[in-house]
Formats: sequence, structure tokens, C-alpha cells
Amino acid sequence: MTRIRQLSRVMKELDAGFDRTLLRVPTETTYLPVNGPTTGRYEPFVIEDDGEEDYGDLVSLPYRWVPVQEPTPTRMYPARTKGHSRGTVTHPVANKAITHSSSYEMNLAYMLCACRDVVLVEDQPSAILVVGDDGEHKHTIDYRATLRSGVRIVMAVRPTWLIAKDDLHETVEDINENSLDGFAEEAVILTEREITDDMGWNAKSVLRALKTPVPDDAERLRDYAAKFHGTVSIRDLTRPFDCPARAWNAVWHLIYSDHLVAARPDRKLVDAPYVSFNHNSIH
Repeated sequence: MTRIRQLSRVMKELDAGFDRTLLRVPTETTYLPVNGPTTGRYEPFVIEDDGEEDYGDLVSLPYRWVPVQEPTPTRMYPARTKGHSRGTVTHPVANKAITHSSSYEMNLAYMLCACRDVVLVEDQPSAILVVGDDGEHKHTIDYRATLRSGVRIVMAVRPTWLIAKDDLHETVEDINENSLDGFAEEAVILTEREITDDMGWNAKSVLRALKTPVPDDAERLRDYAAKFHGTVSIRDLTRPFDCPARAWNAVWHLIYSDHLVAARPDRKLVDAPYVSFNHNSIH
């Protein structure tokens, strides 16, 4: 955050009657409780019962650690340059790494992985045959997302100033008309207008919180937030918590579970710290 934005935030807080300089300075470091591995996950070890062994004396089923699956793009990304950057993001549901080669793809990967309705994200899936007025050619899409409903959407990521240069509009139109059978239900183009740094920052914060779940804190905050109707500030919502880190961790978990809805999802939550409780989510 720039100093100008920091100063603007402090001035808004003072106008609202809050002075962060009066907060008690922590005298010790607070750590979130560790409830699981920071990478990979534990799954029950499946025991095939052939009827010859007696497992009745087992206290519980044994667990095994399952590492994060390697990314599986169909082609290698370009080497890192001024216009490209390489990295990976872990999808918490599929327990699979997702690669990216630009800041736009990185933010989209964060956003897809932080959406609980997305159960699978595939980076650079197999090339598809595009049939257009100028003939046939193969095109590799950037991401394919599978929703919980089974619907699959493929996404081409480009900044707006490169769309015309790459004839991407025509390519995506041809894909939607002739090449979706068995591959996806819809193809879309996403630019910096839909994939912003602020939205990527929020999604990254959700993923960071999912690595250190504290169910008791999330349940406590959910019960307290259910008392509010309409928009409420994060400060008022987390007032019962003595530890800000645990309070924010619970906030991000409730946003992921759709119990809390950000008032301005297009802004960083710390810059627009207002949410509302989704009362429909408790039914």
C-alpha cells in the first residue's frame, strides 16, 4: 500500500472516531493454531475388507498424507521476461497446483481457487480445433474451470490492448460456435477489467486463511454476525475477539463459505472493510 493510501485510511478512521495509534502495542507474538498440514492434506487410508481380517479393534481408521498434485499444463509457459512471470497456486478443494505466467493469470488463479463453487481448475488444457472463416487452427485456452454443478467454462486471459492484435474475439466466437462439444459449455475472455489486483488480493487472503483453519473461531464469528442485518464494519464485527489475527482469519473463512458478503468485492477488504451477513446461508 502506498503512503498516500495509508494516510487516506488513517484520516477516514479518525473521521469515524477510531484512532489506531491508541491501540495497545502487542508484547508477544500470536500464532494461529495449527490444525493440519500447511501443504497437502490428510485423508483416511482405505482398507479393503476381504472378510479375512478383523478390524473391529481399531480405534479409528489410519490416515495418510496426500501431497499437492503437480500442475498438468499441456505446454510449458514462456521463460520469465518483463511481460511474463511464472508461479503456482494451490487449489484447496482439488489439492492441485495451478500454474500461471502473468499477473492477470495469477489473480484469476487466486480468484478461481478461492471460489467454493469451483471444484477443479485446469491450466492450459489440451488444445482444441478452432474452425473459422479463414480455415482451421488449434488454440490452447488459458484455464478451464469445473463448477460444482458440473458446468465447465474455459477462459482466455488477455489485457484489452492485446485482444485485437491476437484476434481473440474472433477465436473465442469460433470456439463457442463450433468447438465446445465435449470440452466446455462456454468460452469467455477475461481482461484487467474483470481481473483486478484488488480482487486477486482478496482471493489470495482467502487461500491463506484456508491453510490455517480454526473452526471454533469461524463458528463463533458466524453466530455473532448472524445478529446483524444490513452492512456492518469489520471492526464492529470482530469486536468480541481479543486477537485481530484470529478474527481476520475467521472473516476470510466466512467469506469463502458465503456466510459473509463483502460490500465492495471489487476493492480490497482492508480498504472497504464492510460486509453483510448472508442469512440465506444458514438454512
